[in-house]
Amino acid sequence: MKNLSVILLVSLLISCNSKKKKDLTNTEDGRPSLSQIFSEFDADKDGKLSRAEVNGPLADDFDAIDTNQDGFLSETELTAAPRPKHEEEQIIDKSEINTTIKTLAINTEYFIQDNIIGDITQEKITLSGIETLCYVIKTHSQATEHQMGPWCPRHIEDGMEKGGLWFKDDKVYDVSGHFIAQLDEFYSDDKWKLYREDGTVKYTETEKACFAAAKPDVEEAYNNYCVECLPEYFKDQVTTFFIPVKPVYLNTSQNLGRTGIGIAFNGVNFDPPAPTHAILAAHTIAPLDDHGGHVNPHGGYHYHAVTGGTKEIEQPDVHAPIVGYAIDGFGIYALKDKNDHLAADLDECGGHSDAVRGYHYHAGAVGDNQIIKCLHGLPGYTQVQE
Repeated sequence: MKNLSVILLVSLLISCNSKKKKDLTNTEDGRPSLSQIFSEFDADKDGKLSRAEVNGPLADDFDAIDTNQDGFLSETELTAAPRPKHEEEQIIDKSEINTTIKTLAINTEYFIQDNIIGDITQEKITLSGIETLCYVIKTHSQATEHQMGPWCPRHIEDGMEKGGLWFKDDKVYDVSGHFIAQLDEFYSDDKWKLYREDGTVKYTETEKACFAAAKPDVEEAYNNYCVECLPEYFKDQVTTFFIPVKPVYLNTSQNLGRTGIGIAFNGVNFDPPAPTHAILAAHTIAPLDDHGGHVNPHGGYHYHAVTGGTKEIEQPDVHAPIVGYAIDGFGIYALKDKNDHLAADLDECGGHSDAVRGYHYHAGAVGDNQIIKCLHGLPGYTQVQE
């Protein structure tokens, strides 16, 4: 899999125009500082990163960075890792474009117009060195066709209707009060206890608590908490999507970034996998609701799974319905078709082609914590105005 971003640019998708990029790094050479990297990935706070703690480009290039081959990435090794190329060098060779693969343009009529801020406009933007006509779509990333939540039950006697979903080893579990009470057994770790002696569940009740707990380096006061943030905390947050009007298929797949990987028809962001290693390291869980979504301070309400609870566009044949678009403009379709059959012959990204829809993706199972695995198109990007 080809890395278009540099080894340590773990927080960005390949961006479009350099003037439009949001600077999320603290160093002059364009990569995250060591403190940012360790805050994001060092779950056990031992001052080094194991293979199990990292993901994305760090995981892909682990062996190259781990020069002493001890199975850990040290500060010294990370400092010595290759510096990022300048933004103007981060380009895709046009020879990667495969025009023999059928592609379909985005259909903007599929979106719930009341969830879009203003009009959907078009703008020519340079994506990884290639001038591309993009749709510019602005939303508050708030669902309207379904309830957002619930996430955390309030008492260990509460039923599953009072909480959301959690996942482990590709399986999905209802976050009932009983589930909360049994987490020590579930994870074979007696340090788990998300409830008080009176049976009430410890959860993030305020916006301040949300900010303290809904991040990789959970503040110690919120260890052993059920983390939920409410959508109304971020109702004025604006997410802007820059997505190719007509996707361009690339022969080499591209890694997902740490920002949005697509958009549902209700304007809600599809996100990359939730960082469960960091969440669990603090003995916290951050449940998804029954629609596959939850909230954090830097993305508002967003989905980590497709559960069938959002707007879908049925297909004229037995094919699975389309549920949204990836950040490269290719359609994302549900996991199963009308006959409850899984899609066959999916590639490494979870995509394939057919004569009607051209190249497209199928969403992963809910327990996978991964809607799509990578991108096979020229990627757009998102910006969040907090």
